[in-house]
Amino acid sequence: MGWTFYNSNGQRLNTSTTLIDNLDIDGATDIGADIVDADLFIIDDGAGGTNRKTAASRLKTYIGAAATQAEMEAASSNTVFATPGRTQNHPGVAKAWCVRARAGSLNSGDYNVASITDTGTGDSIIVIDTDFADANYVVIASEMDSVDNIVDPHVTTANIAAGQFQLEIRNTSNSATDAAFGIACFGDQ
Repeated sequence: MGWTFYNSNGQRLNTSTTLIDNLDIDGATDIGADIVDADLFIIDDGAGGTNRKTAASRLKTYIGAAATQAEMEAASSNTVFATPGRTQNHPGVAKAWCVRARAGSLNSGDYNVASITDTGTGDSIIVIDTDFADANYVVIASEMDSVDNIVDPHVTTANIAAGQFQLEIRNTSNSATDAAFGIACFGDQ
């Protein structure tokens, strides 16, 4: 015993002559969930009229896969895409940034910085929320206010660790001085 199917317009559907124009899905029940790998789509294989089913999982091979952390850190693949959760792993992205206020405290607006502790005139310890892979990362700092005679701040190599560093600020006479500085850190986490 066979079955006969009709669309909502009363047109008879069969496997050999039913055109896609006759498929009426407007009144169908919504999936009500996210699309998952096992869900099926109808596809015209090679646009030659051979309709087939395909699993949603195959879309990943056509669209491309999300980059892994290693691919983002290597910055070498051009066949994957960067998700927001992986973009942070690209070597060209600051892994932490903040503004150190003149008083040596953390100004509002920062990323991945837990705290700044003023350890004396011109000296601060900056603690990072998510540690770097090791102490081999770069800290870039630039003056954020108009204090005269400030030279570029520097990170003391004796006090750099995966999760924190010491910032020293000196004037042109090499005396410790306080100033506001913007800080950005680059490296592998």
